[in-house]
Amino acid sequence: MTLSTIGIAGTSGFGKIGQIVTTTFTGTESTQTEATSDAYTDSSVAATITPTATSSKIMVMCTINAGSTDSSNGVHVGRFTQAISGGSTTAVFVGAAASNRVLTSSGRGTASTNENTILTKGFNFVLTPSTTSAVTVTYQFTARGASGTNTVYINRSATDSDTTEYQRTASAITLMEILA
Repeated sequence: MTLSTIGIAGTSGFGKIGQIVTTTFTGTESTQTEATSDAYTDSSVAATITPTATSSKIMVMCTINAGSTDSSNGVHVGRFTQAISGGSTTAVFVGAAASNRVLTSSGRGTASTNENTILTKGFNFVLTPSTTSAVTVTYQFTARGASGTNTVYINRSATDSDTTEYQRTASAITLMEILA
C-alpha cells in the first residue's frame, strides 16, 4: 500500500484544491459472505484527509478491480463509508432506499463477470463533511447473489491460476479537498 499526501501552498478561495491524499492498494483481499447477508467488509482501499475548513468539500475518485466466484452466485458489490474522527461512520454515495433493495455504490455486474474475470469499477463523487476533523473514506465489499456463501476479491480473479492468462491489478482512492 502506498500513501501520498500533497499540500498545495498559497491556494485559497472557492474551487481551489487545498490538499490531495492518495492510497494505492496493490495486494489482494477477499471476503466470504452469505449471498443474502447485508454484511460488508472494509477493504484496504481507504484514505484519510483532514479538511482545513468546515466549508470544504471532498472530491473522491476511486478505481476498484474486483473479481468473484461466479456470475450468478457471488458477484462483487461495493459501497463507501465516511468516518469522521470522534463521530459516526455512515454509508455514502449509495442509492435511495426502496423496499428490500440493497443500498450500494456499485451493482452486481452479473453479465460482466465470471470466475476468470476482473471487473474495473470507477467512482467519482463529492462529500460535504462539514468538519475540520479527520475524515476517512473506505471502500467496503460483499458478495451478492442468489444463494449460498460466496467469495469476492479485490485485485484478482477468483481462479487466479499462476499462469500468464491471469492478472493481478491495483486499486486506488484519491481524496481532494476543494476549498470554499
